[in-house]
Amino acid sequence: MAIVLTICGQKGGTGKSVVAVNLAASLALYEKKVLLIDADPSGCSTEWIGIDNAGQGHDLVSVFTGKTRFPDAIVKTRLRWLDVLPAGFDLFQSALKLSDRVSNQIILRLLIQEDAPSSYDYIIIDAPSSYGFLSIMAMASADWLIVPVCPQHGAAADFHCLLILIRYIRKNHKIPLKIGGFVCNRCNDPSAVDDIQTFAGPKKSFQAADLVYDTHIPWDLAVEKSIEKKTPLALYDIKSPAGSAFLNFAKEIHKIFT
Repeated sequence: MAIVLTICGQKGGTGKSVVAVNLAASLALYEKKVLLIDADPSGCSTEWIGIDNAGQGHDLVSVFTGKTRFPDAIVKTRLRWLDVLPAGFDLFQSALKLSDRVSNQIILRLLIQEDAPSSYDYIIIDAPSSYGFLSIMAMASADWLIVPVCPQHGAAADFHCLLILIRYIRKNHKIPLKIGGFVCNRCNDPSAVDDIQTFAGPKKSFQAADLVYDTHIPWDLAVEKSIEKKTPLALYDIKSPAGSAFLNFAKEIHKIFT
């Protein structure tokens, strides 16, 4: 059964879509069968992985509306082991209709459990930066959350909001959701990881440092160029600093979750 990882965080600018796309592509290079689900109306993951979904009519919205079966909406990529379930801005309108019922927050989780092909080792979900329906839906679909953080973005307040959402999902949907870890993104100085301060709960008992991955992703111009080319780093420049880091991150993820 696939391990479902949602790349999330309520603050924009931490590079969630970059992490989602390149973690998925790097796992695929290790011949792990991966499905990347784009749950963000901006469609960044869909675009950056190299999928032009305009006019195809097979995407996450068509699955939600019952027009397309889950397996039929999946699109192949240039990487043999990586598939994508695309998204577009119409996902925003669909979310408005679905958000009137709390029970709909687990619609993607149910679809994954019931209809996703069993051949996948990993399902990676790119969640939007928000506190709205789509963000909660993406989180509620996961076994584990992976949270990109940037040392220059104060993350303490974001972390406490994330904990509130996790508690909400656990309470309302009886889902044992957990944080899989924090990955330091756009970070050229390894010592900057220390700037991801201790995120303490009311009893000062939780040490976020215990959940920080060993791998940190450096800022790298190759990332921006790969986005322009709509190509993951695994295909654009695997030997670049960020490309190599994502390979190490994929290896670390696989070691932890299997």
